[in-house]
Amino acid sequence: MPRQQFTFDDLRDVLINRIGVAADRITDDPDATFDQMGLDSLAFVELQLAMRQQFGIEINDEDASRITTVGGAIAYTNERLAAQA
Repeated sequence: MPRQQFTFDDLRDVLINRIGVAADRITDDPDATFDQMGLDSLAFVELQLAMRQQFGIEINDEDASRITTVGGAIAYTNERLAAQA
C-alpha cells in the first residue's frame, strides 16, 4: 500500500540519517530554507536519491531547483504521493 502522508518528521529523519545534517540545524518552520540548514547541491542530490529509495518519489532536476523550503519539500512530496495513490 502506498504511503499516504509525508510529514516533517519524515523529512527530518532523511536529513539527519541520510544526509548528516545536525539535528539542531533543522527547523520545522515551513518557510525555513535548505540553505539556512547548510545543505549544498550535493546534499540535495542525496535528498533526491533518498526520496526515490525510501518513498518511491522521483524529483526531477527542474522541480528540485524550485524546492527551497521545508514546507515546499513536504507539499511537493505529498502531491507526488497523492498522485501515486
